[in-house]
Amino acid sequence: MRARGFTLVELVLTIAVAGIVAMISVQFIQSTSQGMIDTAGRQQLASAGYVVNEQVSRAIRDALPGSIRTTSDGQCIEYMPVVAASTYTDLEVGSAVTQFLAVPYSTATAVSGYISVYPMTAANIYTQNDPGPLTPDTGSVPASTAEITVTLGSSHTFPTDSPERRFYVSLAPEAICQDGDFLYRYRGYGFISDVSNLKAGLPSNRAGGRTVLAYPLETASLNFRYLPPTLQRNGLVTFQYALVHPSTGESLELAQQVRIHNVP
Repeated sequence: MRARGFTLVELVLTIAVAGIVAMISVQFIQSTSQGMIDTAGRQQLASAGYVVNEQVSRAIRDALPGSIRTTSDGQCIEYMPVVAASTYTDLEVGSAVTQFLAVPYSTATAVSGYISVYPMTAANIYTQNDPGPLTPDTGSVPASTAEITVTLGSSHTFPTDSPERRFYVSLAPEAICQDGDFLYRYRGYGFISDVSNLKAGLPSNRAGGRTVLAYPLETASLNFRYLPPTLQRNGLVTFQYALVHPSTGESLELAQQVRIHNVP
């Protein structure tokens, strides 16, 4: 009986079919892997966006009413963080004072900062005028279980009484801005009366008070808009931006609204 084997044509066809199957398998694995990479990249962008939204929202939500302002291009927002608030019981508005009586903010923790009364006026509080709603120097609020005396850093005149007899204690101004493809938070640069000069007055490094909030952002994608509060409604900050994945290059557009509680 004569033994049979593969002919050359059959062998070539087998190799060709095996090559096609292998190529399809490789392409399938590559597309599946790329899909997993893309999905992971989108999840990373979404997680990073959630963190950025929370950081910006918390900073703005705790801002002093009347201190929020944005640059004309929408790339920066400035505010003064509130560290305490309470009710005064005896304050003579329209006259220079160095102290006033108030309900204690805390029974255990004393606070200090810039004192303001009814800062929701149309005036620019960053000028720190006297008379004005914001003191030019920091004052102190002691801890107590009884009525306290709030001491100002210098003599100051508050021109308008608060409808709710409310006063605030806030820190120095802070700003959040996009610069290139970075999102920065700025601190420690002092008071800048004209918001058009804000960008030029911000620190340029970490030692000066600049820290990174996010990277990378799509160039010029950040836009802050502010609707000021009134006695009938709260203020509203809307911001939108686009994050870019550093490896895949995919971008994700995000938007957020933050309500600024108006407690006069």
